[in-house]
Amino acid sequence: MNKQNDRTSRRDVLKLSGTTLAAMSGLSVMGSASADMPCPDCDDGGGGGGGGGTGSPPAAPRTGHYTVSNGEVELSGWSNGDGGNAWFEWGEQGTGFPNDTELLQVGPYETYTGHPIGEESGVTYEYRAVLTNAYGKTEAPSRTFSF
Repeated sequence: MNKQNDRTSRRDVLKLSGTTLAAMSGLSVMGSASADMPCPDCDDGGGGGGGGGTGSPPAAPRTGHYTVSNGEVELSGWSNGDGGNAWFEWGEQGTGFPNDTELLQVGPYETYTGHPIGEESGVTYEYRAVLTNAYGKTEAPSRTFSF
């Protein structure tokens, strides 16, 4: 598992990456621009949601159930038709999602798990699955857990 500082750092990089990509490609971040970006690895056949040489954010992942074993919580989720970088965001219910689990690389329709660090028994937490690729980030609806 990663340290909390490593997770914060990854989140900061994700927040800045869109601006950095726009600046590197010569787009103005103050104006409007097309969300489609060239995709050298996409086929030009137009099928499968990517075609035409452009990409898009991954299909939203699914947030699964959680389990508790020996006092440790394990969150589950799965990707839909796209793979990418996956993790879970979580936090005390009503406070948003200030925490992240470990970063994983997943393929299309792959299940994955995450392990929150620092949670306390008797507190209700919200969590959601997250998936990113070179074109953006998608989040699943949230669920709650407590133990």
